[in-house]
Amino acid sequence: MAFPLRERLAPVLPSLVVAAGVFLPWIQVDPAHDGPVISVYYGGMGNGLELVHGIVLLPTVVLLSVAALAGRRSRRAELVVGVVGTVAVLRFIQLWDETFVSAAGAWVTLVGCLLLAGVAAVDVVRERGLPTLARSP
Repeated sequence: MAFPLRERLAPVLPSLVVAAGVFLPWIQVDPAHDGPVISVYYGGMGNGLELVHGIVLLPTVVLLSVAALAGRRSRRAELVVGVVGTVAVLRFIQLWDETFVSAAGAWVTLVGCLLLAGVAAVDVVRERGLPTLARSP
């Protein structure tokens, strides 16, 4: 079954957002922190590739995008990656408080994972013809 262009491009934008977030810093010193800051470097202060999250998410979203562009899209895989990525990044964000907080990369990656899960979920609902609020009698 050949997918139309919209179907092929649907997971690419969220994947690009995830990839952009992975290349940004995930941890920073809290801008509101008063007082001394210990001289320490945590993985993620440079970018998300210093963390397992980034190492796993980046090749996974690239693979999903390449598969979609080649016409071999897997909505279920996109949904799983989006949901698991969202949970993992949310958990990471919750771990940091006080002196160090989550930086832009974690938040951008979270948005990308949410978009990926959302795009996949909408397409799964359309594919299966499940009732939605918009189509309810």
